[in-house]
Amino acid sequence: ATMSEAEKTLTGLIAINTVVFACWQIPRLTPFMSKWFLHLPGSRQNITLLTSCFSHQEFFHFALNMVGLWSFGRVVHDTLGREQFVAMYLSAGIGANVVSHACSLALRNSRPLLPSLGASGAIYGLVASTAVLYPNSSISLIFLPMIPIKLGYALPALMSFDLAGIVFKWRMFDHYAHLAGAGLGLGYMYYG
Repeated sequence: ATMSEAEKTLTGLIAINTVVFACWQIPRLTPFMSKWFLHLPGSRQNITLLTSCFSHQEFFHFALNMVGLWSFGRVVHDTLGREQFVAMYLSAGIGANVVSHACSLALRNSRPLLPSLGASGAIYGLVASTAVLYPNSSISLIFLPMIPIKLGYALPALMSFDLAGIVFKWRMFDHYAHLAGAGLGLGYMYYG
């Protein structure tokens, strides 16, 4: 079977993420990976605002984001086309990192500066974009399996979870990046 344009684009993005993930698993590459594929707020290594969007150290983080990329990426790609899809995806990922970076620096006196990595901001952008395109389509959230939820309700619920994470200072996820990615995905779909 021939792959669609969306599947080719997504396969390319997943391949990049897979190579970067594999490099993290090689101990002698850790110093290189830490320098070039982790973003540390306050560092002058601005290229990591981009490279960290393709970087996952843990398998669960990698797998969850790649499932999200494949699941939500196809419909957004089919709507926007390759160039606009890649622009939106990278804008959401980099923009989420910039917001997370700024918030981390602004709050550095009340919480430690932690390096960040992962495609979550970009994936949240895809989820938000899909919610704009198909708010009545149903999804099952990983922590509520087998319970279909309309995307138009799931996105605000996910964003509320991240807002609670900010208010209560939870540190399991980069809540600022998630909210920024969702906001940028919404903005891209509404305003281009």
